[in-house]
Amino acid sequence: MRQVPMETLLTGLLERLDDEDLAEVCDTLSWKFQDNGTEMLDTVRSWLEGDDIRRIEAALTINNGVLFRTREEIEAAFTRLVVRQPRFRTRTEAILQEWDARCRPKAVRDVVEGTWPIGTAARIYGVSEDRLRRWIEEAPE
Repeated sequence: MRQVPMETLLTGLLERLDDEDLAEVCDTLSWKFQDNGTEMLDTVRSWLEGDDIRRIEAALTINNGVLFRTREEIEAAFTRLVVRQPRFRTRTEAILQEWDARCRPKAVRDVVEGTWPIGTAARIYGVSEDRLRRWIEEAPE
């Protein structure tokens, strides 16, 4: 059986599906690939660095726009994107806010309740120790 390059596969799906359906297919495929979708995410990440608006929009939908391991990596990629394509500022800010809303309460709780030391919790939740300390300081008592 001949292997199809990931870029070719994803481009074919992109041409045939809307962003939501593409995201759903990619989510399913990530569990089917031997590398758990690593090559697919690498390809989609590269779309954020390009200028093809359709690919950028799709990339911001796949995996809810969370294409990197840490918040800092996500933020850096989004900053580079917004410098080139300011139209995506609102969408990227929303993705980061959603990410914070999902991760922040769990990370803070795990440190405050003593489940994990701050360094371990920071690595688990993909944030810097400084950011996690700020979240803890800002948390209601």
